[in-house]
Amino acid sequence: MFRETVQNVLNYLSEVNELYQSIGIFLLSLISFVESPGGAAIGTLIGLPIIITLMISILGNWLSLMMIILPFNAWLVRFRASKQKGFIHKRANKAKERYEKYGVPGVALLAPLVASGHIAAFASLAAGASKRTVVFWHVISIIIWGLIGAGLGTYFVHDIMN
Repeated sequence: MFRETVQNVLNYLSEVNELYQSIGIFLLSLISFVESPGGAAIGTLIGLPIIITLMISILGNWLSLMMIILPFNAWLVRFRASKQKGFIHKRANKAKERYEKYGVPGVALLAPLVASGHIAAFASLAAGASKRTVVFWHVISIIIWGLIGAGLGTYFVHDIMN
C-alpha cells in the first residue's frame, strides 16, 4: 500500500509542470516523516533541478518545524498545568531521557533515522532546551538531511538511467 502510494505521487508529480512539481515538493516537505530528505529525494527523482529541490524542501521542512517551536511555550504552560498522568506524560518523560543522553545536537541530527524532526524538536523543548538552540540544531539537521535526500535521489535517477 505504501509503495503504491509513493509510486502514484511520483507518477503524478512527474507529469505536471515545474511550478506544480515545486508546490508538491514543498507540501511533501511539510509532512512529518517526509521532511527535507523525502522532499529532496522525490524532487530529484522527478527531475527538478537539485538546487531548487533542496531550497524548496528545506524551506518547507523549516516552516513546519517553526510551527511547532514558536508556539511551544503557550502549549507547555497548559501541559504542565494539567494534573493528568497519562500517555503524554509518559512520552514526555521518555523524551527527556533521550534529550539528557544525546543533547539537542544528537536528537536533532539523529531524528530522521528514528522518528521525525518535529517530534525531536518537541521533545527537546519539553526537556527544557532553549528555542534558539533547538532552532539552530534543527536547521543544521534539515540542511544535512536535505543534502542526503537529494544525493540519494540523484543516485537513484542516475542508477535508473544507466
